[in-house]
Amino acid sequence: MEIADYSEPLIQLLTQGEYSWGGVESWLDYRALGITENDIPSLIAMATNDDLYELDSEAAEGWAPVHAWRALGQLQAEAAVMPLLQQSLKYEDPEGWRDWMMTELPTVLRMNGIPAIPVLAAWIHDRTLSGWQRSIPIEGLDMIAKSYPEATSDCVAILQKELAQFEANDPEMNAFVIGSLVDLRVMEAVPLIEQAFAAGKVDELFNGDWDDIQVSLGLKSADEVPRKRYDLHRSLGEPEFVSVEFDTTNYERQKAKKKAKRKQQADARRKNRKKK
Repeated sequence: MEIADYSEPLIQLLTQGEYSWGGVESWLDYRALGITENDIPSLIAMATNDDLYELDSEAAEGWAPVHAWRALGQLQAEAAVMPLLQQSLKYEDPEGWRDWMMTELPTVLRMNGIPAIPVLAAWIHDRTLSGWQRSIPIEGLDMIAKSYPEATSDCVAILQKELAQFEANDPEMNAFVIGSLVDLRVMEAVPLIEQAFAAGKVDELFNGDWDDIQVSLGLKSADEVPRKRYDLHRSLGEPEFVSVEFDTTNYERQKAKKKAKRKQQADARRKNRKKK
């Protein structure tokens, strides 16, 4: 859509410009700008407008897609779930959009709540997609499970069904699913998680190894698990192995630190984007 095609409330999103990181409590109140459910189709168009994604970060319009998807979250726009997931597939590049989407879209999906579950389940089970491409709906499902107790069992069943296919999944995919099952403390999944690790089908970069998982779930004490060193060359893009010590005794702290670092890296890359 051209700027002239947007309604007056949505034109405001094209001029809001840069925003800061933060939880939903720090987001603008988009309804207060006059945006309503009637604007959902145009918001979806804005959130998936490739021309906006290509703009330099100094251009106010270059920040509009994020304002649009945040507004869609606040409006609980079920119709936006599939378009936003499809948009996320377009940005596997290192220029920041993938990281921003991985950080914020799960929250938008959670705000859509229970109606989003069938779409997320279909996306998670789509074996034409990589683990990275399915990480957003996995985290979204995790967040829905925690926010809507009546849906927790359904969300857990979807994740367990996916992990049951660990032999067919790539190791990153299994790691994402296991991370959510651990986050949700799904103890009945422990035997399946152990099988996936025993088969060598889990990328240990994300949550550690089987010992680490057992500590996280309280099945082992920290004293029973030695500190380890993990190679981070893949995630950091280094030409050589970069080995750092990993504290296996505090899964939640490590997870939070990784997410914070991902946000910082995304912010830096997003601000350094150049027009193509």
